[in-house]
Amino acid sequence: MTGKELVALLRNSYLDDVKLPYLWEDPELLWFLNEAEDEACRRANLIIDDSTSNDSGTAGTASTAGQQSLCVLTVRAYQAKYTLSEKILQIKRCQLSTMTAPLDGPVSYSELDEIMPCWMGTAGTILSNSYPCKFLNEPCNTITFVGAPSTNDTAYLVVSRLPLVKFTLDSSPEIGLKYHRQLCDWAAHLAFRKPDSDTLNLPLSKDYEAEFERNFGPLPTAKAERIMKTISQKQRMRARAFGS
Repeated sequence: MTGKELVALLRNSYLDDVKLPYLWEDPELLWFLNEAEDEACRRANLIIDDSTSNDSGTAGTASTAGQQSLCVLTVRAYQAKYTLSEKILQIKRCQLSTMTAPLDGPVSYSELDEIMPCWMGTAGTILSNSYPCKFLNEPCNTITFVGAPSTNDTAYLVVSRLPLVKFTLDSSPEIGLKYHRQLCDWAAHLAFRKPDSDTLNLPLSKDYEAEFERNFGPLPTAKAERIMKTISQKQRMRARAFGS
């Protein structure tokens, strides 16, 4: 669905705002819908990317200054830490072009201290190594190789991320079509929080918020997001005993 179609659906089926002058203008409703797409991605990791080089990797943002790496990272000899795009929610996989298997990770500082006590030198810098074996994703928009590679390389990432660009009235959300209609729940939640006597309806706002949460799950706390960045894909897939 295009942004125009979603605005019309929101206005007609959720807000009952079909008579001029409108209580909510189109740009306002479009902003609410874009917020809904970001919110859905944060809750349900709807966009998995293994090919977009950087966060300017779409036609709508080509040649934008200040672009940051998404799925392709130039690695320099003896440099362990790199800044990535803030669009990244989780790093699910990282593999260097010179290696035949992905690195273990993301791991946490405490895990490294336990299994590799000498992973960081006494000067507080990552020790160099011919080939990194693990990586950290703390804080959220950095990646740190353990140990620091001794040669130049290229790292290929698989990430969960936010949409690269805001959709317009003439374009569509980046998430799958089957989720488009459900964005209206969050947009309606925001719309009914507008502080105006004709628009403010907190009970209805909470109802739409609850419906959105039923579809996409609760919003992770900052602490939960940080924990997820230190749980490797192997750990996420590990079988658990019944009831654990």
